[in-house]
This record gives sequence, structure tokens and C-alpha cells, in this order.
Amino acid sequence: MTEELYVVQTLLVASVLIGLCWRESIILRLQILVWGTGVIALAVRFGLTEQLNFYSNDQRFYTSVVNELSTQRFSPDIDWWLNSAKIPYTLPASILAAIGFDPTLALKITSLTCILLLTRHVLTQLQPQPLNPTFISLFVTACGGIGMFYSLLALRETMMMLLVTRFVTTSSPANRVLMLLLIFLLRPHLAAALLVAAIIMIVWEQLQLRRMTSGLRHLGVIITCSLFGNLLFAFGSWTQGAGFEITQGRWSISTATRIASNFVGLQFLTARSETIEFSVGALLLLRILFSETIIIPTLFTLLILVRPHLATANTRLVLVAFSIYVGLVTNTDFNSFRQNIPFMTVMGFVILYHTQRHPSRKYAETSG
Repeated sequence: MTEELYVVQTLLVASVLIGLCWRESIILRLQILVWGTGVIALAVRFGLTEQLNFYSNDQRFYTSVVNELSTQRFSPDIDWWLNSAKIPYTLPASILAAIGFDPTLALKITSLTCILLLTRHVLTQLQPQPLNPTFISLFVTACGGIGMFYSLLALRETMMMLLVTRFVTTSSPANRVLMLLLIFLLRPHLAAALLVAAIIMIVWEQLQLRRMTSGLRHLGVIITCSLFGNLLFAFGSWTQGAGFEITQGRWSISTATRIASNFVGLQFLTARSETIEFSVGALLLLRILFSETIIIPTLFTLLILVRPHLATANTRLVLVAFSIYVGLVTNTDFNSFRQNIPFMTVMGFVILYHTQRHPSRKYAETSG
């Protein structure tokens, strides 16, 4: 495909989506305009091939999967379908590719669709308010800079943000099971953390532990669930044939600081140097550009510790799930803010609920 045709397809998609969203919030139309401009800019600046190396060369892999699916040259291996193909993300894109869209653009369309659906979901949870406060709310729920950034890429992050948010906010057990299955196909250890957290919350409610509203007790939940995530990682390694060892054996100061850094968005400061692809300067610049990756987890952590009396069942679900998840990912070589992006929106819901003076009942029930 030529660069010119790629640009034409991008403009066509943006125009159609703006038309479909014409009666929706102006924010959705602005997101589509930003997406169209950004996608074209990346293609013109780097070229259709080299753009796949921008930020993450994982985009190359997803594009290759879409190529295989759209041309029916995929592997019959079940393991490929369950662990490699990331079907919830690549299958919709492969359908678009099969009808003539560039495979990379098809993935970016899927990413955009997810952030639009997520933004629409966030807007329905907010009380009516002027545009400026709405922009702040979208920033705090990661539908602003960081969400739009990932919508420009052929990566699955915006879909995981959407699925995790739907998992936490839905009241339907059937919907939760469906979300969990889709998340498992995208990132198994994220699904494991959510499943275990949901089970823990059932026990929590049955034992009426919701009365535990002290910040110190919430800190204890963070520590305990992070340790439990550690155990889950050890168990998962054991099922794959490795020895049963907990966090490379023991808890230590470095283990504790790696876990704590996730709750303030500064993972790169505690990550092992051999696992960091970018320079510290580049990573600091990313944190400045996307300051919500620090602001959201930091505010979330502070609020559940200093205003624990406002915690709802969903607040605790997010806290338990994220703590377990952190206990898992800090054992891997991929602990970064990108790993924690799926939790940003639900953390933002907690922040908005805990900082509103008169939150609506609907908002309290669905976004705590």
C-alpha cells in the first residue's frame, strides 16, 4: 500500500466516525480529529514500515498476526490462538484488513474504537458539568493524553483499559465472565489478578469486612495482596515447569520499592537496568508529557489511605486487583507504566468519586 492511499483511508475513517458521532459529545469528535492527525503524522514522518518501530516494535507483531488472519495463513496450533494471536484485538482488525484497509491502520482503528467507547462510558458516569471540568475528568480517567497516545498505535492497551473498566463497573456476572475471558486472551496474568480479586471481594463482603475503613488497614491490604500476587507468580512459574520460588526467593527492600513505585507511577526508577529500553531522560520526558501516569496512581493511593471511609465495594476491588497485579508484574522484566495502563481508568473513577462533594448515587454505585 502506498503512503497516499494510507492517508486517504485514514481521512475516510475519521470522516465516517465523526459523522457517526455527530450527535454525541463534542469530545468524541475532537478525539477522532486528534487521532486522524496523529496517525497521518506518524505515517508521513516515519513511513509505513518504520512507524511500526515508533515507541514499541510490538506493533510489528500485531501487524503480522493481522496479515495472517486476513489472508487465512494462520497457525492451526491452539497455543498460538490462546497465547500469541491476541484475538480480541487482532480479529476485528483482520476483518478490516480483509476488506482492503492497511493492516496497521486496521489495528489503529480498533485502538481508536476502544478509546471512543471508553470515553463514552466515562461520560455517562459523570454528572452533567461544564466542558472544562469534563476535560479534567477525562484526564484523570486516562481518556486524555495517554489514552489518545495509545489510540495512535497498533497496540492493545486501549482495549484492555476498556475491558478492565467494564469488568469493574458492570453489575452483570455474565458480563464480568465475558470481560474476564477477553482479558485472558489479551494478558493472562491481568485476568488472573482480576479473577482472584473478585473472589476475595466475595469473601470480603460475606464476612462484612467492608467495615474495615482505616487507612492503615488499606495499607495492609496492599501489602498482603502484593504478597499474594507474588505467590501467584511463583505458582504460575511452577505450572510451567520451574521450581516453586517466591519472588526469586525472598522479600527485600528492593522488592518492596519495586512494588511501591507502581503506586506512584515511577516504576522505571526501581526497574532492573537491563530491562529498560529507553534512557532515564527519555523516560522522564514521557512522564512529563503524560503526567497522568504519575498523577492517577499517586492520587488513587493517597485517597484510599487518607479517605478510607469513602471506599465502596468497587474501590476495594480495584485496590485488591491492582495490588495482586503489581505483585505479579514486579517479578517480570516488563514492569513499566505501560503494564499498568489497564487500571488507569478505574483508578480515575475512584479519584473522582472520592473527591466529589455530592457524587450521584449512580456514580457511587458504578465507579467506586
